Amino acid sequence: MENYAIEVKDVSKGFKTFELRRSGSFFHRLWRKRSWKQALSNVSFRVKEGEIVALLGRNGSGKSTLVKILSGILHPDSGSVRVLGFEPWKDRIKLAARLGVVLGAHSQLFWNISARDSFEFMKGVYSINEREYSQRLKYYLKVLSLGEVFNRQVRSLSLGEQMKCNFVASILHKPKIVFLDEPTIGVDLPSKIALRNAVLDLRAREGTTFILTTHIVEDITMAERVILLNNGSIVFDGSRKQLESMFGDKKHVELRLEEGSAVDFRRYGKLIEKSGDVVKIEVNKSTLKNQRFLRMLNDKSVLDYRVAEPGLNFVLTKFYAKMDRKR
Repeated sequence: MENYAIEVKDVSKGFKTFELRRSGSFFHRLWRKRSWKQALSNVSFRVKEGEIVALLGRNGSGKSTLVKILSGILHPDSGSVRVLGFEPWKDRIKLAARLGVVLGAHSQLFWNISARDSFEFMKGVYSINEREYSQRLKYYLKVLSLGEVFNRQVRSLSLGEQMKCNFVASILHKPKIVFLDEPTIGVDLPSKIALRNAVLDLRAREGTTFILTTHIVEDITMAERVILLNNGSIVFDGSRKQLESMFGDKKHVELRLEEGSAVDFRRYGKLIEKSGDVVKIEVNKSTLKNQRFLRMLNDKSVLDYRVAEPGLNFVLTKFYAKMDRKR
């Protein structure tokens, strides 16, 4: 029997919003226009223990509202939610000790003291005994390559160092579920890699469940499952590979052309980008077997070429465009 960390069934949530009138007299514009924003509509899904799930969607798609409901900050208008067996908004205090939250734009560290002092504060908040605290801190410092960085004042740390220390502060109490909201925004590449490795290592060692919300495509590679929200509804729920294969009939061909080349590459596909002597076109899979296309690749003015699968960023852009056409 499967053990589920999160169970969401038919959840809906809406908000009243207000807009100032933009026309009319000064006093007329002081009156606010009321409207209703449906943030979530009949959302249902389940997350197994130890899963890493990427929750994706454009701004206003309902991601933040859903995470707030899962963590007990908001309650839905209808539907049911169970997180680790608890109803989040009713059992918020009990659930809080079992959750970790890493917010890319907000830190849990105290600005004017060392990261170590912030860790000590978290130790007291979550009643972590000295032995466990020392063991966990030693492990996290090693995995994230923090060295003696955590002994320095937080305000003196680089953004990457702050994010890694913030991650430690969020998981010191060994949470069962961790919400990662834009965890690598503005972070340097080595720190991004360290954070991803730490997530994967924690899942392997402790079976931690991770829910990741991000706009950074590289972060999605750590998730094996993707839930895509659009206008408050789930429009895709499946593996990352399934999402990438949705536009699998397309290929990207990158050509490096000789200066002044007269090769008519546009007849075979859509131009995606052009930079100097390098062009990238999108072609149908069947085009790769077209004899005229193959002869074009062998033209002497084509200095080099490369065929690749469309990246996840491209796939998501196509997916959103498809959703817009359906509206």
